[in-house]
Amino acid sequence: MPIVHGLLIALALLAGTARPAVAAQAHTPQPDASAFEHVHALALDAGGRVLWLGAHTGLFRSEDGGRSWQQVTLSPTHPHLDVMALGPHPKDPAVLYVGTHEAGVFKSTDGGRTWQAVSAGLGGLDVHGLAIDPNAPAKLHAAVREQAEGIYRTTDGGGKWTRVDDGPGGEVKVLTSVNVPTGMGGIWLYAGTAEGLQRNPDCF
Repeated sequence: MPIVHGLLIALALLAGTARPAVAAQAHTPQPDASAFEHVHALALDAGGRVLWLGAHTGLFRSEDGGRSWQQVTLSPTHPHLDVMALGPHPKDPAVLYVGTHEAGVFKSTDGGRTWQAVSAGLGGLDVHGLAIDPNAPAKLHAAVREQAEGIYRTTDGGGKWTRVDDGPGGEVKVLTSVNVPTGMGGIWLYAGTAEGLQRNPDCF
């Protein structure tokens, strides 16, 4: 009986030590809130696999539905960028545009492995909104604040930006193109601002 009793105790101890190990492998801790500070943008790639997050502390990516995050470096010369806006390509998961608070727009064509600055023509580098046209993905609009504030447009995937107008009233919080015909040959551009929701056919 003592041998059997000792064996049962040993098995119980082994089971007790095994459970935490299994739980630790199955559980991926949530990132500390301080890792992001302010979250400005969320976007899912066209393949439905990668979730992108733009925050005050930079750009992050998740391939497990947000259970774990990896920080992504956009530029070696700007290690601490404040990411304000995201513009994923509607069909190609390898293409993503990122608008930053202090360094303009960056673009990746390989799923975020490498990045290039695509800010030629922008009057300022404080980009608070990006909207990609779902019908013509090479056309994007950018909302620039502070210096040369306004709405800018590119029709060649960020190769060259042109100022369209002053933009909507109030600080732009989010900018998006919506595939709803205007009746004039285009689609609507919506802006969520500090003064409410505004829309215009491709410009304000």
